[in-house]
Amino acid sequence: MILAGPSSSGKSTFLLKFIAGSNELIDPSPKSILYCFGEMNNIVPLLQKSGVGVFAGVPPEELIKKYPKPLLLILDDLLLSINEKYLSELFTKKSHHQNFSIIFVTQNLFDPKIKVARQNSQYIIVMRSPNSMLSVRNIGVQLFPRQLDYFLDAYRQATKHPYGYLVIDMHASSDPTLRLRTNIFKDDEEKLIFTPKNDKI
Repeated sequence: MILAGPSSSGKSTFLLKFIAGSNELIDPSPKSILYCFGEMNNIVPLLQKSGVGVFAGVPPEELIKKYPKPLLLILDDLLLSINEKYLSELFTKKSHHQNFSIIFVTQNLFDPKIKVARQNSQYIIVMRSPNSMLSVRNIGVQLFPRQLDYFLDAYRQATKHPYGYLVIDMHASSDPTLRLRTNIFKDDEEKLIFTPKNDKI
């Protein structure tokens, strides 16, 4: 999964909610969670208190192997320090063979370094980003080439409020009618699924 959005767009809030609800949101539920960060931030102590493993920097493979599986591995603000080949391998071979899921948190969904990671992500979360409509449009052109208006409309509706987000579900086994969603957490009053006007997916 890739979680993309500018500073102050709500990525940390989303992450905390996702971690808190990981047993309901991830199947199979993770037995352990490792949060790796580039810059110290205010969620690190919160995660430590809740029993989540934390690590400053890019986690070496030996560290990942030590955690009970299935593992949820979160890489936050590590775009500049992570090796492109290592990131690509984490998203492809290593995650499958070593039984872990990845959340890569970034401000730039289109950085060339994460191209393989983006193409292999089963879920992409796009946060509200008024200054990045071109990037949002680009992801729409790539993933919904015949339904760009539908995608952009879903994004606008999902992100009309501060900290809003759009879930793009690219999982092979997902129902095509559930590709675009928001309000996915248990305490959200209203779960929203965006469907095309003519219902043709």
